[in-house]
Amino acid sequence: MGVPAGEREGCAAARMWRAACGTLCAPDSDEAWKQIVDSSPPDAMWHSLRNCVAYQAGVWQNLLSKGIDDVVQPAAFKLAIVLRHTPSELTVRLLADLLRLHPQSQDLTSYVLALLTDDEAQWCGSCGAGESGGGSPTAPPGPAPLRDLQLFGDCELAVLAASREEYDAHAKLVRAEYSKLTHENYVELRIKVLNQFSQIPKLYHTPEFECFESAARENIEREICTLREHLLTGRKD
Repeated sequence: MGVPAGEREGCAAARMWRAACGTLCAPDSDEAWKQIVDSSPPDAMWHSLRNCVAYQAGVWQNLLSKGIDDVVQPAAFKLAIVLRHTPSELTVRLLADLLRLHPQSQDLTSYVLALLTDDEAQWCGSCGAGESGGGSPTAPPGPAPLRDLQLFGDCELAVLAASREEYDAHAKLVRAEYSKLTHENYVELRIKVLNQFSQIPKLYHTPEFECFESAARENIEREICTLREHLLTGRKD
């Protein structure tokens, strides 16, 4: 299968989508991908396929390559990662179409929706706000194992533990996403969100992500200090 229209070669989100749909023998996956691309926010923003989703897809693939125990529904888990910021109504429609021929269609759909609507997975690592594709889907989510829910949530927060260069680039994209806010308002809001993260006793809930904890807290505290300096000095860089 070639690269789906709308994405360049090398996008982790596109590769993950193709792999998951191939495993599930999902029909019309290229057309579904085009709809996801068309609904994605502009690439300049963090919550897009090439930024937020691609980063989480890369983190998950890296963990798998290191030999961690996979989740109970590997392909469906990957679908959920890619669909994380797709509008909920579109997500429900796409799942119904993609999985309509699969013998476990109902179970797989419930699994994906459970990941996307789990309370602990609602805190996106970029802004601290619930980002389940624009609201909870109308279809009721079924249960998913606690480990899978926690891994999905930990993937969401993985960017907090990125390298200094990656984290700073991420922070700039988040600022661009909230460009309508004044600098002062944004800084105050961002500090509030970061303080909420810093007060969480344990950011990551699975053994696979325990090593992320220290780097995440270091990045959070560093950004808080930088933003407080901005408030005091009026800097905007």
